[in-house]
Amino acid sequence: MFSRKVFVLRFIGCILFSFSFLAVVTAQEVSFAGSLSTQFGVGLPSTHDNEGRFLVGTTTLDTTLKAYIGDSSLVVNSQLLYDALGGQSSNGTESFVALDGSFALKLKEAYFDYNGGSFAIRVGRQISAWGKADAIQVADILCPQDNSVMIAANYKESRIGIDAVRFSYMRDLMQIDAYWIPFFTPSTLPLAKGNPLRAIEFPDSYSGYKFYTPQSWDDFDLSEKKLSNSEYALRFSANFSKFDFSFYWFYGWDDTPFFSYAPVFSGYGYSADLSGINLSGSYERLLMFGADAAVPFGNFVFRFEAAYFPERYMQTSVDYQKKYLFAGEKADAAKERHQLVGLIGADWDAGGGWTLMAQYVADIAFGDVGDLARKQYVHQLTATVTKSLFNDLLSLMFHGGLDLCDFSAAIDAEAEYSLTDSIKLSLIGNFYIEGPWDEKGMYGVYRDLSCLTLKGKISF
Repeated sequence: MFSRKVFVLRFIGCILFSFSFLAVVTAQEVSFAGSLSTQFGVGLPSTHDNEGRFLVGTTTLDTTLKAYIGDSSLVVNSQLLYDALGGQSSNGTESFVALDGSFALKLKEAYFDYNGGSFAIRVGRQISAWGKADAIQVADILCPQDNSVMIAANYKESRIGIDAVRFSYMRDLMQIDAYWIPFFTPSTLPLAKGNPLRAIEFPDSYSGYKFYTPQSWDDFDLSEKKLSNSEYALRFSANFSKFDFSFYWFYGWDDTPFFSYAPVFSGYGYSADLSGINLSGSYERLLMFGADAAVPFGNFVFRFEAAYFPERYMQTSVDYQKKYLFAGEKADAAKERHQLVGLIGADWDAGGGWTLMAQYVADIAFGDVGDLARKQYVHQLTATVTKSLFNDLLSLMFHGGLDLCDFSAAIDAEAEYSLTDSIKLSLIGNFYIEGPWDEKGMYGVYRDLSCLTLKGKISF
């Protein structure tokens, strides 16, 4: 397996190097930029077993090459990452990861662009952001997410590129984008043993039984790479002086797997005893219709977004599957329900370097949810406050999320200081709080990941 990945990596690298070299030699304009960042995070006293333990330890080299030839361009964005904790995980397509999780090579984007004025085409690995939400996924489902990183993470940077062909038709005030995505790219999960998220998402035991959890991406049931399994998407957007809006359509795959639990027996025949539980994951088809709008009003911008998922597969609960598990049978990992997700938000430029953003998000599943691993109605409030000081040398950011079902909360705070135009230092705090009635809720489950992180970054 390792040698095959090395061969594929070298093959892709040779192709990219050849195209990049050709583009650079013949290009009319070439730019190269990048950054080197290092961050170390330590668990806070509230994390119990993780108090004083390193929960973050990464160094990342991020580089971007851009070459322009007439109406065409080439963009290649890649990352070379070292993880002192050995917490890097692969999703099978987006990155090459060492077996011990210490190194990762990620091809974030690599595409060719042609702009013909009223139409354009983009071919290759690319990232597109959908929707108007602030750090919340509503209609923004085109690109999968890196769900293996949570501490000191940025939602915008967590998007994973998709291998796609995008056709665009553009007029003065509107644009239509059509995507054909031949290869399914799943979200990244915290499978590496050194990843602090793994103990939460994939525990070693359940109800006294050993939990046999996935060890690599090969343990998941991915869709076959054939034409009938392609993904398709459409986006229509219009921008006017008083407002702008977009409509979305997506037909593809849910980028996170649905887990099923199967019994593991020791012994034979009537003397066989349940000795463990085997966890496996598979993916299901997904259909979405979405829309968003933004309306400026003075120093305010009001944002609206909604996504409707007809008959979306939803994960069944452990308790539901347990009834079949102890009987030696296998239950459904997911059941279909209609789902509607909506958001309303407001941004306020208060002047003096102050910016405030707030939003309310609601998620409803229609029908009976007794067998599902979710509530019927889930909603939350989020708020983000930023302040710049000392001629923008110091930037302060506060982001909070409140789960309105169990009243668990998440608080992210960051202070970033610019030593020079290219060197920045940051102190980041991530705090996760359980609800008042010992309910873990949406955020409290991550309590043991509360962390204080020091980050340094140099751009070139």
